[in-house]
Amino acid sequence: MIKLLFWPVLVPSFLFAAALGAITPLIILAAIDIGISPAAAALLMAASGVAALACTVPVGAAIDRVGDKRAMTLATLNAAGALALTILALAVPSGWSIALYIAGHLLRVPAQVAWGLARQAVVAETVAAKDRGKAMTSLGGAQRAGFLAGPLVGSLMLIWLPLWTVFAFSIVLVLAATVLLRIPRFNSTFDRATAQARENRAAAETSQLSVTWNAVFVAGIGVSLLSVARVSQPILVALWGLHLGWSEAQISLAIALGSALEMVLMFPGGYLKDRVGRSFILSLCLVFFGGGFLLVPFWGGSWGFIFALVCMSVGNGLGSGINMTIGADLSPDTGRAKFLSIWSMFSQVAVVGGPLGISAVLTAFALPATFILVGSLTIFGAVWALATQPITKLPTGSRRS
Repeated sequence: MIKLLFWPVLVPSFLFAAALGAITPLIILAAIDIGISPAAAALLMAASGVAALACTVPVGAAIDRVGDKRAMTLATLNAAGALALTILALAVPSGWSIALYIAGHLLRVPAQVAWGLARQAVVAETVAAKDRGKAMTSLGGAQRAGFLAGPLVGSLMLIWLPLWTVFAFSIVLVLAATVLLRIPRFNSTFDRATAQARENRAAAETSQLSVTWNAVFVAGIGVSLLSVARVSQPILVALWGLHLGWSEAQISLAIALGSALEMVLMFPGGYLKDRVGRSFILSLCLVFFGGGFLLVPFWGGSWGFIFALVCMSVGNGLGSGINMTIGADLSPDTGRAKFLSIWSMFSQVAVVGGPLGISAVLTAFALPATFILVGSLTIFGAVWALATQPITKLPTGSRRS
């Protein structure tokens, strides 16, 4: 299965994620460099989240109309044009630099959304349900590896080259990702598998043409709570590290080691999604995640904090790709990309609203209370995922003797 996905799905996804990852740490720095205030630069980041919410469903509908590869080609042209605006703003300073930079930043958002939805939709279309957990975890792993590799290469480039060259490097990567999709040698087997999967469903009359919206809403609550935990983790971990007197380098190292542990557990997690079922793994992920949050205020000191970070990383690693897997399980065979765009709103709302909620709680209460609140919500999500399995009817796994 990995061999089938490697060239047509995993490598292009890695390259596109690396392109975005290379520039993500530089967005605020570049904005400040051309004269945007720090507060306005932070607002620009928030605006991109709102833009993603606004364009996700229209982009999903467009993918269904024009097809997977054509959509990604158009998205690549969009991304390359937006990055070119950013390069112009940075490399050729003028009175238009700030406007060009803002335009380039916001115009990249639809391309990022289109790539994510199109790849997820075509994997769901091609891979059988019994292997979907491994496939979606592999897709998520390729994207995560890209987001790790991109900043590393970008940081090395900045030792010798100016800031705008990293954005130029990003253009090269997104174009390379799209070129790979157009090389028949790398895509013919996967394209035949996609066509065969469609024919098999049609012949067996097993196509899922409608959406069970009640199941979607119920499952979406659990996924939203997981997204809240994920977006809260780096914020609260940084704040608690400072509370303990850790240096910035120590906090960054702890987060990096946690990410490494997540990568190690990612593929066993993909296997378990197919073996023991989606709801069980989602619940297990949330238990570890929530337990980590709850440990922090009740087990003071650095060792307790380290153990809590390990718990969170175990949960996040086992649950890697669970959102995409459940979305694929619930998606219809017709209009899949548009459905997945709607499904992604559950996590996107959490990503945008989570930091705002944390800010509000921190304003009203102390930092330990925020950990307890997030941890309690996450544990509730674990119970919810198991209790609502009769409603969601997600695949329960295929245990082999």
